[in-house]
Amino acid sequence: MKNKIPFPVLITGLVFLGLTGIFVSADNHISNYLESADENLLLLANHNRSSFWDAVMKESSSFWFWIPFYCFLLLRLVAYNRVRFSRIAVFILFYLLVSIGSLSAYNTLFGHLRPFYDQALKNMLEIGPSGPGDAYGCIPMSSIVAGLAFLLGLFFGRGHLLQNILVGLWALLVLTSRAYNGWNYPREIISGSAVSILLGYLSFITYRIYLRKNYAG
Repeated sequence: MKNKIPFPVLITGLVFLGLTGIFVSADNHISNYLESADENLLLLANHNRSSFWDAVMKESSSFWFWIPFYCFLLLRLVAYNRVRFSRIAVFILFYLLVSIGSLSAYNTLFGHLRPFYDQALKNMLEIGPSGPGDAYGCIPMSSIVAGLAFLLGLFFGRGHLLQNILVGLWALLVLTSRAYNGWNYPREIISGSAVSILLGYLSFITYRIYLRKNYAG
């Protein structure tokens, strides 16, 4: 029992191996079709512009713009139940660390030129007020918000449906801004969100197991 692999290390490794397998084993014909569809979705998102959405997407892609919202979420967690918050806070931190570690490692190994720096695409994309973004990357770190929204939704439950919808819309807006600004391909946003949601779910399951073992009855 003492030689068991730590759970965070195990999950990080499984996520990393899964993503690697998807990229390495993909069939060339399927890859070409998906790549073409991916570029078309990117161009569709990037070309449907207006001054209103330019302003919205510029602010929604900024970490500092969302500081008041993060404070609101923190206050809601504390006000909802201080005891439960003290117990789940560790698992939220666990989720964030595993997500950041997994995506950082993956981006380091599989980083590539982002759309605005791709010679085949850069002349077809429109640069918005937010600029072209970083030159290299892969799965956006902001995809972490998808898993966080899912984890918080599970924690608060159906009794806080309006709040869960609000948090979900926040995550959707942050992720959509990546394609609207031309910073990431849709496939990267979708795959990053899927992995983040899985990690959020596993974090919540681990939290529930912890409660059953330590506070049952």
